[in-house]
Amino acid sequence: MSCTHPQFKLRMPAALRAQVERSAWAARRSLNAEIVIRLEASFAQVAPSTNAQERSASAPSTESQGRG
Repeated sequence: MSCTHPQFKLRMPAALRAQVERSAWAARRSLNAEIVIRLEASFAQVAPSTNAQERSASAPSTESQGRG
């Protein structure tokens, strides 16, 4: 099976690579598949609309700042 996705060289610390390799081996995936799955999961956790809502909810209210 040939892949049409472009190659991407990645540098990472040896200890991190070993950790990802162990996770990939345990899940019976290739190193590449493990990295792709983890990256996709990290982006799926934070949806852009949710992120904007969280920012506006955590911003201080201008109504309460002038009272005291």
